[in-house]
Amino acid sequence: MTKKDYELIAESIWRSGYMVDKNKIRQEAKESMRRLIANDLAGSFSGDNPRFDKKNFLTACNIGE
Repeated sequence: MTKKDYELIAESIWRSGYMVDKNKIRQEAKESMRRLIANDLAGSFSGDNPRFDKKNFLTACNIGE
């Protein structure tokens, strides 16, 4: 994959954080799922590309490590 692909995926994850649910429990569950997905993808991308920067990707996803 290319840097452009990684950026597109990170942007999609980042945008999904703006869909706020008024139900606090569902919102917390959604945020947990976003973190899980972003971290799982970052792990896969790291294995696929040794130059992949996991920290930069998670920052682009608006996810803290």
